[in-house]
Amino acid sequence: MQSIIHRLGFIAVLMTTVTAFDLHATQAEELTTEQSQTEPKNEHVSQQVSSESEAVIKDINQKNELIDSQGLSAKDSQAVSGLLNQLHESAAAADWSTYFSLYHPQAVFIGTDASERWNMIEFERYAKPTQGWHYDVKSRHLLQIDDTIVFDEQLYSPAYGVSRGTGALVQTVDGWKIAQYHLSFPIPNDKAKRITSLIMQ
Repeated sequence: MQSIIHRLGFIAVLMTTVTAFDLHATQAEELTTEQSQTEPKNEHVSQQVSSESEAVIKDINQKNELIDSQGLSAKDSQAVSGLLNQLHESAAAADWSTYFSLYHPQAVFIGTDASERWNMIEFERYAKPTQGWHYDVKSRHLLQIDDTIVFDEQLYSPAYGVSRGTGALVQTVDGWKIAQYHLSFPIPNDKAKRITSLIMQ
């Protein structure tokens, strides 16, 4: 009888040991699986953050390369570039209140048509019924002479392709304001005669 009890006790101990071993092995396997599932995600997130950082740095570098500033302080260069950027952004959004606040009250806008030389009242009358216009800035040159800053910028329009904006800003009690803006379409020299012939018709 004692022999049977001893055997049953040994079997019970053996089963407990095996069960504990299986439980430990299962937990270890689950932990390994969780780690293997987590690590690629962390690596993916790290790669994503790295890519986004590189994109931001690249974008900042590209923006710096766009601007050629002569005679301006760093503060004025930043202020004028910000103003011109805001001009294009507000035009694209048809935010006319912001757009026209960037001009001097006596400013002139010269459009692409020979008849388009508008003061601010005339220009507002033309612009406000529209849904705005979209031009992306590709490059910009700023030049300060005394209290005036002249600029030219190469633009791109989905509707018209390469375009150009030129103008001048004057210093006022409210900061820099646009005194003139002239939008034009540059003509390649080898196509000039053909295009001007069409215009003359």
